[in-house]
Amino acid sequence: MSASVVDILEMKSMNTTNTRSDVDQSQVNEQLRAAILDKKQAQVEAWSKQIETLRAGLQDAAATVRNETEKRVADLTEARDQASEQLVRLQSSTQETWASILQQSDELFQDLAARFHAFADAQS
Repeated sequence: MSASVVDILEMKSMNTTNTRSDVDQSQVNEQLRAAILDKKQAQVEAWSKQIETLRAGLQDAAATVRNETEKRVADLTEARDQASEQLVRLQSSTQETWASILQQSDELFQDLAARFHAFADAQS
């Protein structure tokens, strides 16, 4: 039994619709990925600015307070550097590894945010 011209046109139309849907979903996924990466990049940059502000404040601190603050700033800097490395991993991830690396980076970013908040609270 051979397919009629109408059947062939309908199948072709269905394939075109699926292809468009796949392309649309791919574009949505890429836009979401870009938004997530931009947000994480902005967070790393904000942490960098906070670290520079803290370092500038050290100039006025007493020696004992300065030593403790320097240690905490060094810890925050190291954690920020880890977040930057995680961001690079996320940026270069494949579609297959994206979800796993995203989860790891979310955990790391949440931990670092908590550290910054704790440090800010301790300074108040």
